Amino acid sequence: METRAAAGPTEFVRTVAVPPDSAQARRDGGVAAMNRGFALLQAGQLPAAVAAYDEAVALLRAAAPAGPADWTVSLAAALMNRGQLLHRASGLAAADQARAAFDEAVALLEPRLPGDSPWIRRNLAGTLLNRATLALDLADPARARADAGAALTLAAPQARADRVDAELALKSARALGGALGRLLAAPDADAESLAAELSDVVDDALALVRHWRDRGELAFAPIEVRLFRLGAQLYRLHQPHFLAEFIREHPVGADETLRGIALEQVEAALRAPPRAGFLVAGDPASERQLAVWRELAALREQLARLSSTP
Repeated sequence: METRAAAGPTEFVRTVAVPPDSAQARRDGGVAAMNRGFALLQAGQLPAAVAAYDEAVALLRAAAPAGPADWTVSLAAALMNRGQLLHRASGLAAADQARAAFDEAVALLEPRLPGDSPWIRRNLAGTLLNRATLALDLADPARARADAGAALTLAAPQARADRVDAELALKSARALGGALGRLLAAPDADAESLAAELSDVVDDALALVRHWRDRGELAFAPIEVRLFRLGAQLYRLHQPHFLAEFIREHPVGADETLRGIALEQVEAALRAPPRAGFLVAGDPASERQLAVWRELAALREQLARLSSTP
C-alpha cells in the first residue's frame, strides 16, 4: 500500500519563498521528493523511486522536530513508502531495512491516533499491512496475523463508507487470510479456532466486496477471487457442511472465474471419503454426511448448467 503524501492523496510544495536552510524548506523539499518518488514508482523506475524516498526521509527527519504534527505524519508516510519500495525492489535482501522503516513509521503514527485527519489512521493501517506482507514473505505468519489484524481493525469501521478504507480493509483481510491459512496448515494448529477466525475474515470481506459492487465498484475483483478461493477451500476442508451455503451467498453465476472455483471445490468435496472412513446405516453422523453430499451434488448440477449456458 503506497500513499503519495501524508495528509491526503496529493500534497504540493508551498509556493511562497522560504529561507533555503529552514525547517520549512526541508519539509517542502521532502514532500517534493515524496511526490517525485510516487511518479517514478508509477513509471516503473523502482531504484530511482527508492532514492527519491531516501531523500524525502532524510529531509523530513531534519524538519519534523521543528514543525507541527502533520510534519511528523509526512515523515511516517515517507518511511512507509520507502519500506514498501525496498521490499518490492530488493525482496528479502532488504527485509531488515524495510522492517526498520515500517517500525519507525508505526512508532510515529500510533501516538497520534485518532487524530484530526483520517490519513493518520490510514497511513498506520497501510504501514501495518506492508509489514504484514513482509512477514508473510519471511515465513512468519504469526507476526503477519498480528499486523494484518491490526490494519483491518483500523480500516474496517469506515470501509462501507469510503473507498480508500474499503481497499485497505480488503487488502488487510487478504493478508490476514494468508497468515491464518499458513497457521492452519501447521501440524500442531488449533484447527477449529483458526478455521472459525478465517471464515469470519473471508465472509466479512466478501460481504464488503458485494457492498461496493452493488454501487458499481468493480476494481476489487482480483481480491475477491483470492478470498473466494480461500474461503471455498477452507469450508471444503474444515466445514464441508457449510460449503454449499458459502457458495450460494456469493453471486458466482455471472462470473466464470468464481463459478469455476466453486465447481472445482464442490467436486473435490464430493470425491472426498467420509471423515470416519465409512458410512453406517442409521448412524447420525453418516446421515449428516449423506445430506451434505446430496446438497453438494445438487449444487454441482446447478453450477454445471450455468457453465454450459451460452
